[in-house]
Amino acid sequence: MYLFPSGIFAVLKEKCKRIHKALQGISGLKVVGESISPAFHLQLEESTGCRERDVKLLQEIVTQCMDRGIALTLARYLEKEEKYLPPPSIRIVVTVEQTEEELEKAATTISKVAQTVLL
Repeated sequence: MYLFPSGIFAVLKEKCKRIHKALQGISGLKVVGESISPAFHLQLEESTGCRERDVKLLQEIVTQCMDRGIALTLARYLEKEEKYLPPPSIRIVVTVEQTEEELEKAATTISKVAQTVLL
């Protein structure tokens, strides 16, 4: 059985809080999830009224971020099987291995791309 080094969860928790806070102020997007969770979502602040258009906007953010070296993905749902289908979103995952510089670059890139795509 592998035992985690002391403090690894505290480090991850702090990284999660930092990126969560950095993504809070992006115009047109809202952060959904707990600030200490290593997985959370970015949703459109306001839907266009059409799920397909919402997905296309979020996919464009994902694509442009990928072009800049930031790996993101759209959250996937079983659209026909879900009783209550959540709004489209970009899934963000934080790991303990990510450096502060990488997290800062990710937040900055997501913010810049979102401004370009959503405005």
